[in-house]
Amino acid sequence: MPGNLISTEYLTTMTAKVRSLLFTAIFIIVVLFSCKPNPLKVDVSDIDVSLSVTRLEKLMFGVNEEEFAKNIETIKRDHLPFFDIYSSYVLNIGTMESPDFNQGLRMFVNDSVFSRVGDSVLLAFKSIDKLEKELTEGFRHFKYYFPNARIPNVYTCVSGFTKSVFISDYGVGIGLDKYFGSDCVFYSYLGVPVYKRYNMNPGKIVPDVFYSMYLSDFVFSDSINYLLANMVYQGKGLYFTKAMCPETPDTLIMGYSSKQLKWCHENEGKMWTYLVERKLLYDNERLTLQKYIGDSPFTTTFSSESPGRTGNWLGYRIVESFMKNNPDITLNQLLAMNNSQQILAMSKYFPD
Repeated sequence: MPGNLISTEYLTTMTAKVRSLLFTAIFIIVVLFSCKPNPLKVDVSDIDVSLSVTRLEKLMFGVNEEEFAKNIETIKRDHLPFFDIYSSYVLNIGTMESPDFNQGLRMFVNDSVFSRVGDSVLLAFKSIDKLEKELTEGFRHFKYYFPNARIPNVYTCVSGFTKSVFISDYGVGIGLDKYFGSDCVFYSYLGVPVYKRYNMNPGKIVPDVFYSMYLSDFVFSDSINYLLANMVYQGKGLYFTKAMCPETPDTLIMGYSSKQLKWCHENEGKMWTYLVERKLLYDNERLTLQKYIGDSPFTTTFSSESPGRTGNWLGYRIVESFMKNNPDITLNQLLAMNNSQQILAMSKYFPD
């Protein structure tokens, strides 16, 4: 074969390499153009937030009687009326004005079980620097969307396993004993179901704070209490939480495992079709609402692999689609909208 002729094998090899490079280039271009920036990832670096976090559990547990008495005086001076709300509605021992208050508080702190719980909180949450940093970042986003809003004081405490997060006009309370982790022996003793224990971990604190703030500040007010209205209401809450915590994984926002979240994405169209075909979107029966909105190990009409609260997740997807297709609508405007049918129509939501 003459030396200046290119062999067929060489041409074939080069063609394959060129084709491979071309496919790679096309793939990269497609990825770059399809990866739109997350509209919730806003610049909050210039927003200054001074967050006050008071650790009530440190004032109550792990101290001697003399320190305890001194700390009570500090609480009276600096942390009323929030402490009255905590003692009345969380511990159920009345306000500090109640005649038996001091005795009730001492009984709680010295109780054989709750003294162990208090010590465990002090040990498990020896430092809350990470929590404070994440809360501060969340409140920077809150201030971005609500510049005139007041940043609430935050109080950590031992709730006696009664409250995860509680909101009042005087501050946000966080029951740290509800966030020990799913393998905590206390939860086993209390008979807390495994599916509920999954979300009793420190990573859920910040999403729970902002979701609770949404529920407190934006009370359900749709004209009819049917399934779609509840789905959209809960979906707005999840979207609000995501806006406050845009860097937080969806697993923590939704309270799902990676496997459960994957199942939802893979079966989104089937779930939606099921609800539509059976005319469940406008059903207002309590059992229907509980089945799709309430907490449960899985959604009984779907699959044992499905998570509970699938109606909430579908509501989030509707709201997400609504915001994507209506870029001029602000978060504030979304939260003010109370017509779930209008939101659904404008969302153009129709999963495959």
